[in-house]
Amino acid sequence: MSKKIYLQISIFIAILLIVSLIYLMYFQDDNKIVIDPVSKKPKDELVKSEEDLITEMKYFSEDNKGNKYEIESDYGTINPEQSNLISMSKVKAVVYLNNGEKIFIKSDKANYNNDNNDTVFKGSVLMNYNDHKIKAENLDLSFRNNLATLYDKVYYNSSISNLFADKILIDFMSKKTKILMNDDNKNILVRSNINDGNN
Repeated sequence: MSKKIYLQISIFIAILLIVSLIYLMYFQDDNKIVIDPVSKKPKDELVKSEEDLITEMKYFSEDNKGNKYEIESDYGTINPEQSNLISMSKVKAVVYLNNGEKIFIKSDKANYNNDNNDTVFKGSVLMNYNDHKIKAENLDLSFRNNLATLYDKVYYNSSISNLFADKILIDFMSKKTKILMNDDNKNILVRSNINDGNN
C-alpha cells in the first residue's frame, strides 16, 4: 500500500474517533450527565417547599357597616393544603371603625384567614385603642363580630389606671369590656394612675 492510502485511512480513523467522542460527550445519556438536586430531596421536603414565601404582604377589607380592616406583614407563607390561611411574621394591623376611631395592633406573628378576616395574633401583642394600651401574648380578632379577645399575661394601661389579668374581651362597637381571671379565686390587680398631688 502506498503512503497515500495509509494517510487516508489514518484521517478516516481520526475523524471517526472525533465524531464518536463528540457523540458520547454531548448526545448520549443526557439523563446521566444532568443531576437534578430537587429529585434527591425527600418527599416531605418537597411538600414543604411548595409553600409560597411572600414578602411585604398586605390585605384590606370592609364590612357592610363601613368598618375597615387592614393587615400587613414583612413576610408570610401560604400552605397549599389550606390556601385561605396565611402565616405572617412581624405583623401590623389597623381596624378603622365607622365612628372614626382606630385600633392599632402589632405582634411577632399572626395566622390570618382571608376568607373571613379572623386573625390570631401571637407573641408580644400590643394593642392601642384611643387612650388604652394593652399588652398580651395572644389576641384573637374577629373583624366581622367586632370582637377582640386578649389572653395570657395581659397588661392594661391608660391615663387613669393599669391592671394585670388573664383575659380581656372587647366589643369595639358597644365599647363593652370584660376583664377575667382563669382562676375565680384570684383577683384582678388594679392600680390607679390618678395623681392626687401627694406622689
